[in-house]
Amino acid sequence: MKKTPGSDGEGFGTAEEYLNAAKSMRNMGEYDLALNVCDKGTAKFPNNSNVYILKAQILITKFKKVQKADILKMALVCLEKAIKLNPRSYLAKILASQIFLKGRAYKRARAVLLDVLKNLPDDEKAKVLLAEAEKHIEKKPKEEKPKGAVAKPTASSTSVESSKDDVIVLAADISDADGVKTGEGGQWELDEKLVIDTAEDTADDEARMEVFADKLTMFSRLEGMQGLFIIDATGQPYKVINKKKLDENAIPSLVFNLFKASVAGASRTNFGSFQRGILIAPFGTIIIVNVFYATLALVVDNDANLQAIEARIQRYLEEVAG
Repeated sequence: MKKTPGSDGEGFGTAEEYLNAAKSMRNMGEYDLALNVCDKGTAKFPNNSNVYILKAQILITKFKKVQKADILKMALVCLEKAIKLNPRSYLAKILASQIFLKGRAYKRARAVLLDVLKNLPDDEKAKVLLAEAEKHIEKKPKEEKPKGAVAKPTASSTSVESSKDDVIVLAADISDADGVKTGEGGQWELDEKLVIDTAEDTADDEARMEVFADKLTMFSRLEGMQGLFIIDATGQPYKVINKKKLDENAIPSLVFNLFKASVAGASRTNFGSFQRGILIAPFGTIIIVNVFYATLALVVDNDANLQAIEARIQRYLEEVAG
């Protein structure tokens, strides 16, 4: 007797089904259930990098709630596996670099970001994160020791038990510009620990995204509107208003990739910066808008009044900028 697939992942036949179920649970705040579905997905589809990336994203979201450093360690392990399966995974590398930055492992962050920029030399996100890493690296020049001098033991160099917020990092199999190489198993031979500051305030980013989401109400009565998506810097939907049962997985992924490619293309050709784009699809017109730290996607009927929509977009941008 064939078993009916359940929301816990039992009986799913494709990796996409696991991804959809885990995303739904994450959106409901059921992080442990979502992680359980991801584990079942990776067991059944061990070569699917997307399931590992989603698990890492859920762990990162969970970390923001419970502030336990070991959760980010687990996220990095997932990202390492994802990058081994797909060495060109932009999202996995960006997420790993952000965790390294948070953990003050600035050389590790720089190594990952330099690898991203090899393939996407004009990627603005990677450039901003790289500048942040290098700023901190420059602040900590190594002191030269006089010849023959014996270093005195200090509190930081003596052998002490690591605090609960010290994370020994597993990360992607990438060599960096400093010549630090990875071991055969893919684990970086780190010269620094990832120390997660659980007191770090992430309220600013959340507050910004909340403003972007709250202001979406000004589009709600717009004629021809099918749906709206605020997509964060990692490509995940932060807020969705779905009036026409649009695909809430495919559209954010499509918009994120189009936006990223458009920004890189505009920068590479020196033709300016990408602010707006329009995609005509069978079900409607998708308008992609650069909104500072996020991306706005509006899906409207193909015969909608684009001039009226443009006026509303301009008003929205003025509101969120203020």
